[in-house]
Amino acid sequence: MNDLQIDYFMAVATNLSFTKTSEELFVSHSAISRQISQLEKELGCKLFRRNNQRTELTEEGRLYFDLFSKFKAEFINTKMKAESITG
Repeated sequence: MNDLQIDYFMAVATNLSFTKTSEELFVSHSAISRQISQLEKELGCKLFRRNNQRTELTEEGRLYFDLFSKFKAEFINTKMKAESITG
């Protein structure tokens, strides 16, 4: 798992669209899909239910979305605290 995979996952989960995410990030749909597939393989679960008309988070996807959201918020908070100590 890497930051790029997490960022793509978070963007698709927010947009609920691979197409909108690819346009927003200026990355091909297939590149995003490939990264999400690799993340799903590593985590051992499907993160999205996909069909031609709709993309939605699975139950596992919602759990990981919550985890990564909390992680990113806590990371920013910790970084600000660290900067105030050293700055």
